[in-house]
Amino acid sequence: MVSSFEAFYRSGGAAQWEQGKADVVRQVAGLLMGLSPASRILDFGCGTGWTAPILTAGGGRYLGVDPSREGIAIAERAHSGPGIHFHRMEMGETLDSALARTQFTHVFALDTLHFVADLEGTLGSIRDALEPGGLLVMVSHLYRESRLADRVIDFVTREHGYAHLLSGIQWCTLLDRNGYAQVRRYRFFDRQPFDPNLYAGQPEEAIEFAREIYEREGALVVTGRRP
Repeated sequence: MVSSFEAFYRSGGAAQWEQGKADVVRQVAGLLMGLSPASRILDFGCGTGWTAPILTAGGGRYLGVDPSREGIAIAERAHSGPGIHFHRMEMGETLDSALARTQFTHVFALDTLHFVADLEGTLGSIRDALEPGGLLVMVSHLYRESRLADRVIDFVTREHGYAHLLSGIQWCTLLDRNGYAQVRRYRFFDRQPFDPNLYAGQPEEAIEFAREIYEREGALVVTGRRP
């Protein structure tokens, strides 16, 4: 899976992701996360780190972690600065060892957790990385309620490896079962007009997929707190 993302990042594909997802990230950060200069944010699966400026717009400290060597290299070149840092996790490395038991007020996971092999183990590790009362915010554009899910899941699996296709209720159940409190689910939609020019060079079918996902289907957001 990591190798497919290395090529994706080298090709500049993350720029299209940013254009298609940034508005949802801004909404989630502003409406659900309660970020402040005292926030300590872990971006789990940060990729090229493009969410860092959004999540730290009101101050706060940020750490992005990802197994992609290419993604972390781009993130460090483009977004490192005061209060913003990145760390490449080795495949199979646990959050405990990577973070040296550091705790955070927020863990943010954008289109990441559905690629994790051990979902319950990872949710437990993320819970332990939160301070008491800390908030996990999971954002996914690949979820069962989406009318496109069955059409997209095979493509995603071929390109990036096995992905869990779960519903909002199923994600909430997993968080409940792994020790989270105040579990909630939401749908957020991109408020910007769809611009097909951002996807120039992509097959027409891929452009229509993008239009439907970002404009009509929106993102599933699930949140839960560490008691």
